[in-house]
Amino acid sequence: MKVTENRVSICGWPTDVVAIDHCVGNSGMSKPHTLLFFVPGNPGVIHWYVDFLFKILQNLGDGFAVRGVSYAGHGVGDGVVGTNEDHSTIITGPNDENMKTSRQREDQSKRKNMNIAWTMDGQVKHKIEWIDKILLEWENYHVINPQSSMHEEFSMPRLIFISHSIGAHLVQCLLLERPDILARTWHIIHLMPFFRFDPPFLKKAMLSTVARHYTLTIPIMTNVVRCVSLTFPRRLIELFMEKIGGVDCDKGRKIAMDVFCNPKMVRNHLVLGTQEVRELPEFPNDVALRLIGEVCSTSILFCGCPDQWAPLFHLKDLQQLQARSEIPSNIDSEYLDELRHDFVVHPEMIEPVVQFCVRSIEHKATNSDGMKRLVTLTSRL
Repeated sequence: MKVTENRVSICGWPTDVVAIDHCVGNSGMSKPHTLLFFVPGNPGVIHWYVDFLFKILQNLGDGFAVRGVSYAGHGVGDGVVGTNEDHSTIITGPNDENMKTSRQREDQSKRKNMNIAWTMDGQVKHKIEWIDKILLEWENYHVINPQSSMHEEFSMPRLIFISHSIGAHLVQCLLLERPDILARTWHIIHLMPFFRFDPPFLKKAMLSTVARHYTLTIPIMTNVVRCVSLTFPRRLIELFMEKIGGVDCDKGRKIAMDVFCNPKMVRNHLVLGTQEVRELPEFPNDVALRLIGEVCSTSILFCGCPDQWAPLFHLKDLQQLQARSEIPSNIDSEYLDELRHDFVVHPEMIEPVVQFCVRSIEHKATNSDGMKRLVTLTSRL
């Protein structure tokens, strides 16, 4: 297996991406029949998930490949999170376009579009462009290698989406916005999905207050990060993350240090996060679940701890909707009490989530093969 980590431009933002493929001898990567697209949670940094995705592909075996992506504006370095000039786009300069000099307009045109990094709509657009780029690669392969038409499933693979936290909402939105992508989607796996905001009362009150007053809270929090990163030694901050923050994975802790010691990255994370709290619906989006369920099945994993973003009663609400036939029966849900929402930075929690994903995909494959055999038998009769 080969892991390729790269940085590409998506919607004008340098974005970290990862590709994991099975290799065939010296001939390069095998052509899979199924592509797994992974969309992380916020903060959307794909590096946290590489080992997790590698294990999924290792368990599934040949015929599958993984593609993962970070969020626009999320990662390490000013090139990824935006420069001071990028971050000042909506703060400085006259609002009236007619008042701007040609130099001001030229300077602004060189800046990144912060709406891509700071809004859920922007992040959805970012993920769609990423998917389109990958699918275009497969179409080009089909043109360059016309003999592949004899094996259509290898040239145009079916799609499986795996998401974590708010990534579930982004996946829902992009599939509804692009029916052509939904039509090629074979299965969806949501891990601790944050596609509605309805935590327990006290958490809800606190988070709603912070999100509602984001113009005040975000500058305060970013300035705190700036002061901490300049005042305390890196080793002390890392020790705090390990002992108090509970980030007990060495690799995950290093990534967290690189990410959260950059005030501009923290700002991107918080601006997007507070919008999630303000705008996500309080109740399940049964319309989205029905529309997507008409095309493909979904597996959902909830965790314990408790989880303020995807609490256990969200699972029970889905089960009640299914009992009333308000959402499709092809949505399967499971609960694992030993998991946390941030499972990916806890090495002992990764394997149960890997097995859930693999089990969901294998179950889908078994049912699909059985249905195909049934259809074939019926047509012969």
